[in-house]
Amino acid sequence: MTEPLRNGGPRAPAARSAKDREKARVKVARKWAYLISSTAYVPLEHTDLEQPLLEMVHALFAALTAEPLGLEAAERAGARLVSLNCVDKSSLQTTIDVLAGPLLTDDDVRGRPPEHVVRLLGALAAGFAEAIRRRTTDQQEAMCRALLEVAKKAMHAAENRQSDFGDTSTELTLLRRQLSHQLLHDPLTGLPNRQFFSTRLEEVLNSGSPTTLYRIELNGFSVFNEGLGGPRTDTLMTAIAVRLRSAMPDMMVARFDRAGFTVLQESTTSPADVVATIHDAISATTRIADLGLRTSASVGVVQSPPHRADPVEFLQAGDIALRHARREGPGRWRLLMPDEDAHDRRLLRAAATLDSARLTTGYRLRVGLTDEQPVGVDAFVRWEEPGLADVLEQTGQSPRIGRWLLRDACGRVTSLPLSVRLSPNQSAAPDLVDTVLAVLDETELSASRLQLAMPASEVFEGRARSADNLSSLAAAGVGMAVHDFGGDPSEVVRLGGFPLRAVALTARLVSQARGASRKSLVGKALTNLAAMVHESGAVVAVDDVRSRREAEWWRHAGADTASGALFGGGQRADPADLLEE
Repeated sequence: MTEPLRNGGPRAPAARSAKDREKARVKVARKWAYLISSTAYVPLEHTDLEQPLLEMVHALFAALTAEPLGLEAAERAGARLVSLNCVDKSSLQTTIDVLAGPLLTDDDVRGRPPEHVVRLLGALAAGFAEAIRRRTTDQQEAMCRALLEVAKKAMHAAENRQSDFGDTSTELTLLRRQLSHQLLHDPLTGLPNRQFFSTRLEEVLNSGSPTTLYRIELNGFSVFNEGLGGPRTDTLMTAIAVRLRSAMPDMMVARFDRAGFTVLQESTTSPADVVATIHDAISATTRIADLGLRTSASVGVVQSPPHRADPVEFLQAGDIALRHARREGPGRWRLLMPDEDAHDRRLLRAAATLDSARLTTGYRLRVGLTDEQPVGVDAFVRWEEPGLADVLEQTGQSPRIGRWLLRDACGRVTSLPLSVRLSPNQSAAPDLVDTVLAVLDETELSASRLQLAMPASEVFEGRARSADNLSSLAAAGVGMAVHDFGGDPSEVVRLGGFPLRAVALTARLVSQARGASRKSLVGKALTNLAAMVHESGAVVAVDDVRSRREAEWWRHAGADTASGALFGGGQRADPADLLEE
């Protein structure tokens, strides 16, 4: 940002120290490493990626300021990304997303034409693609050389000792079989991979045989991977694969996901017994060095597809069933019903094609319970399709929607403080702090007039990233709050450890209070809960207040602000309409 002169004109920012410059570069590299390791399979921990990526960040900034533009350095950076085994398509997309902002806005390169940044990132992508091509070519050439060497040996043996030809021919056949096996099996566990599994699945579906599909995902895989490291996690996955294959010898067990397995059963008997077998195989203790590791899994089950069903759609139905199982909690399983499949596919299609042009923002008025005067406006996305918000959260798209909502609401709410609730993934987004500060800068909204609320469980017991984001935003002057606070003792004792402006009670507590007297056990418990929230320095907020009696009840219980039908209930498309009611 530029600093204003007293006459209102801008002046150039002060030159940064070498220490500040290095700190900014490290921040970019750390974010880059974290996102790449989170979105793609990379055989390195994100902490191991940081140093080489930091070197590439320095090289790219130097290339952008070089005369002429350092396109060759950018190409080398793209090739180095491949050498680090960041070869998934999401690795390149993440790289562009992370680098574009700093290369366009960093103080050290400010003033460089935007087209230079585009050319630089294009050169990086070109270097990435060329390195992928060379890598593939080298692998193919290595296989060809191996086959040629065997063929030469066969010809030489034929010329000298005809009796040896049979042995060499056998060696060639074995090599071909080995190559075929590598193409159709997971290199870690030796189980069939997606290609092999899909081919067999298509055969079964075309035959009309009764079929059951089990999609399995280990719970807490990222915890094992980050806490134990790649080699030990690989040992765990291999041990589980061996147990699954031994427990279900008449079924096809495959692995084509990092954290899961897929089982094909050529029958439609009750899946409960098979699921029990799966849980037993996965939950058994795995001994690795001096550690005894146990885990659980969520299982999605699909049965009886129509004759000649599409294998891709059948696998997608399995993914939907797995999503339902995960929603019910770790270690649960779910058999997908036909009507659920149709509903979820409609939601998934809506999520895949969603763009900001189809989104609208709704607003609710928030009042103080003392005098029922407006104290703020709550902004939220108005969903045309019920359940779409959950799908976007589960598919990782919710941070994008959160950024859109924040920009739209901050640009339109001008007369009252604005409050926006965040989902778990939005709260833990690595770029949340930068996004919020950028939006405040763009819309010229004061940080003190914005309040962001994170899920209570996410802050108190969830990802550390959410708690870090909350503290950083509070330090920047943004009002921070938690929502869906249920009064759990483990959450209550941690209230004072966070800089919270407000605590919004969960809808379950609001519903339990409806119809209860203030002298009842429910009334006493909620009054005490409000008092403890006040001791932490935060105010108590409730939603869905429908009547004068409820408003009075909550006022006496100690709640400070409320929203709901009693106060205009308003889900308005324009925040100005709320004040006209």
